[in-house]
Amino acid sequence: MQTGIDLLADEEILFEDEQIVVTTQRLIGNLETADEGDFDEAGLRDVAAPRKFNGGYHSKRSIALRLLAVGIVTVLAGAWTESNLDLGDIIDALIFVAGTVAAMVGLYMMVNSLFRRSPNTTVIFQVFGGPHVIASYPEWDNPQAEELIRQFARAKRRSSL
Repeated sequence: MQTGIDLLADEEILFEDEQIVVTTQRLIGNLETADEGDFDEAGLRDVAAPRKFNGGYHSKRSIALRLLAVGIVTVLAGAWTESNLDLGDIIDALIFVAGTVAAMVGLYMMVNSLFRRSPNTTVIFQVFGGPHVIASYPEWDNPQAEELIRQFARAKRRSSL
């Protein structure tokens, strides 16, 4: 076992990772933020069914770069056509506006993608009369989070028999 958890009599580990442990009798969590032996734990009867949330966003950098490039090329092409061709002021203005809007949207998306949280799955266990136990995994609908929920439900069914 990688954590410093002492098992009770007749207790087995059903699920374990670096954040949380589900045994046949307890839920032990918030392991990655705990000092040695200082983690949140609760009996299975004191824990409500978990809630799973998908959060964060996939990066849109490739789309942003393409929009930015198209916008810059359009503005440069508009400047060339204005000086070399006589398309009229309205056409030149439309080309400039279209290029500028594309470049600005691309730049906005690029900056926005730098500050957004990447996709993740968060599982929250409500402990009656205690702190929440939270586990977070990368990507949406993470299989490890699904396995955690499945093993918790299995342990909870066993404890209610």
